[in-house]
Amino acid sequence: MVKEASIREQAKVDNVTHMATGIAVFQNDKLLVVKRVTEDDFLGGEWELPGGGVDPEEKVVQGALRELFEETGLTVEKVLGTFEGFDYTTPSKPKVRQINFKVTVKPGDIRLEPTEHDDYLWITKDGISALQTNEVMQECLRNAFKDAGYGLA
Repeated sequence: MVKEASIREQAKVDNVTHMATGIAVFQNDKLLVVKRVTEDDFLGGEWELPGGGVDPEEKVVQGALRELFEETGLTVEKVLGTFEGFDYTTPSKPKVRQINFKVTVKPGDIRLEPTEHDDYLWITKDGISALQTNEVMQECLRNAFKDAGYGLA
């Protein structure tokens, strides 16, 4: 169960200015990752979990469900829990905290939002190192596999 009040309270203590989400979707022991459009001024061309910013009036879990649908067209069936997140900065956001969720989704085809992502892959845990991404996201992807019970070689 996601404890919204404790997430927000800790974020305030840690001077977090914005909240974001990452969503781990597994299918046949593979994790869904999406590639940011190359033209994006923040991490363009890099692979990541689907997700994004939480609107000020939203609960964190609501933001996660909305972002997954907006970015992939997938609808969450069940939120299974959270796994280790991280903090980061962008040129316009001094301190962002990403809360990561693991979910199951209803059957459906992936439809990417073309202004944000231009490709997707289903990767195994051994495929993480081949992705063009940063160290923080590589660790996040490893944590998704660990938390889902797949371990790491």
